[in-house]
Amino acid sequence: MKLEPEDIKGFQRLWKDSFDLAISEEEAQEKAIILLEMMKLVYRPLPKPDGQKQLSILDLNQNKP
Repeated sequence: MKLEPEDIKGFQRLWKDSFDLAISEEEAQEKAIILLEMMKLVYRPLPKPDGQKQLSILDLNQNKP
């Protein structure tokens, strides 16, 4: 997977803001790719109950009080 240079710079900014630690472009690309791969594994549509529309995690958040 290849990330665009502006995406890597954005990830570096987020890392610095979150952890108060600067990382190199190479490290930022490695960490961003790992994060994206984990998200691909975790983020899946929820199975739909019989006769209902496909649910997503966003549908569940909208029903919270």
